[in-house]
Amino acid sequence: MERSPQMMLLKLANRNILGNGKRSLINMVILAIVLVGMIWMMAMFHSWTFSAAQQMGEWEHGKGLLEQKDYDPYDSFSWDKSHAPLSRELMNAIAADEAVPILLSPAVIYPQGRMMSVQVRGIPADQKLLKLPTSALRDSSSGYAPALIGTMLAKNLRIKNGDTFTMRLKDASGAYDALDLQVVTVMKSPVPSVDGGAIWVDLERLQSVKTMPNEASIIVLGDPVLGSLADRDWKYLSVETLLADTYKLVETKKAGQFVMFGLFIFLAMLAIFDTQVLSLFMRRKEIGTLVALGMTQRKVIMLFTLEGLLYLVYAIGIGAVMGIPLFLYFALHGWSMPPEYDSFGIAGLSETLRFSYPPNLILSSLLIMLFTTWLASWLPTLRISRLKPTDALRGRGR
Repeated sequence: MERSPQMMLLKLANRNILGNGKRSLINMVILAIVLVGMIWMMAMFHSWTFSAAQQMGEWEHGKGLLEQKDYDPYDSFSWDKSHAPLSRELMNAIAADEAVPILLSPAVIYPQGRMMSVQVRGIPADQKLLKLPTSALRDSSSGYAPALIGTMLAKNLRIKNGDTFTMRLKDASGAYDALDLQVVTVMKSPVPSVDGGAIWVDLERLQSVKTMPNEASIIVLGDPVLGSLADRDWKYLSVETLLADTYKLVETKKAGQFVMFGLFIFLAMLAIFDTQVLSLFMRRKEIGTLVALGMTQRKVIMLFTLEGLLYLVYAIGIGAVMGIPLFLYFALHGWSMPPEYDSFGIAGLSETLRFSYPPNLILSSLLIMLFTTWLASWLPTLRISRLKPTDALRGRGR
């Protein structure tokens, strides 16, 4: 059975690669390390983005938010006026556990004689949409208003479960009122905005103190379809809008890592480029013989390009042996960030990050390596077009 010219070129290229011995092995190992590192890095950023989005949805914004039109999370002066009555449709969604109203207010607390500005957040104790342990807000047997705080705020205030303190805030008329609170739960939340500077109390109690019955500042939605209930008092924020800052942060971090791996790819491609240039110089007589026997320059160029691409094929095999155990470890056991990362205020990093490897991520990494390897293998072969067979047979040529 006659073999096709393409199969003969592939077999010859493979024989030449294996014949280079340790030099080929070094190039393959370098490519394998770069490939494994690239997939690992891209999986880390993908998993971080997915984890942050999932945690923020479970703890903070559900499937979207309705915000009172005057509310600005970065302007504490807007919080006192950021409240509006709940419509009948919104009340029905809340009764069906499809939405959670939250009333916000600036406040000042006095723990152990000290003074600190906080944001108090009223939330229904019986809500089931968010992961917040709000059921603890039902307990008022001590005579104090029960309150939830996060571990970060508890550390800053140096308070613990059972501690009491006074909170001062304004009501709807602008008059100051006070509320005695008792910490019933110190919760650990993976979402910094749920923890830092926020005290959670029962919604009805906060509405009563502020004389704002049946009013809220934001409404967490369990279904994005409820965004249609937005009106002149409420504006709808989709999940994509709420996560825009997180995505920008991840993209910024990813850009810095890509610069580093771009350098590694460049060094790996430089190794292949040098190997191909040296191979062309050392095999001038072989090239002249092949051309003299009838092989066209196009096929000679294809031969050397195939040799370069075969480095990547073998590198993928070596990378599979090296990378699969590594990938499985981070998928099953995850990557735990140091405790100091909690103070950075970045969602998705406080809990163990378990990696996921979607097929498009692996495919994109392979395509990047394939293109750069092809380019590094093809560029040196341009010298062949300027090489005369007679000069090559004599061992000459540029």
